[in-house]
Amino acid sequence: MKKWGYLIIFSFIFTLLLAGYKTFLSLTHPIKFQLEIIDISAKYDLDPTIIASVINVESSYDVDAVSSKKALGLMQIKLSTAQYMNDYYGIDTMLNEEDLLNPLTNIEYGCIYIRYLLNKFDNIETSLCAYNAGETRVRVWLRDNQYSKDGKTLNYVPYQETNNYIKKIKNNIKFYKDVYKNF
Repeated sequence: MKKWGYLIIFSFIFTLLLAGYKTFLSLTHPIKFQLEIIDISAKYDLDPTIIASVINVESSYDVDAVSSKKALGLMQIKLSTAQYMNDYYGIDTMLNEEDLLNPLTNIEYGCIYIRYLLNKFDNIETSLCAYNAGETRVRVWLRDNQYSKDGKTLNYVPYQETNNYIKKIKNNIKFYKDVYKNF
């Protein structure tokens, strides 16, 4: 009886510590704009943990982030990419760089672009490679049998930066699914 009592107490304390650790992680690694990410990603039939992960890797949730290549905001969208999405989908909106620094607009266009890539490549990992390295470059890789056996999935990514990008995205997705159960 005594042994079982200690085991129950230990299990209870361990559960509390684990719950506290996950709460601590959610406080130290918050998902900013969580509701907006959920709403906008649902609009484009995307997993919100993927969008949150892209934001984390691209900008660390810095709404004012600007890359050396003029990619802007949370999801690091180029103005030319957003304008191309407008043309492609017949969206009658004139955008400027300031618009893409608006978090909601940036998340919207990031989701539009990921949905576009997913429609083109039909594979989230390949689509995210294209998000990082460019659609044209990924199409070249898919045609090369040393990088793709089936022309649809990348078995090998020749750019170390894109390899690292995909690893970070996968780690973030796992983290968010583990820590943010209802996300």
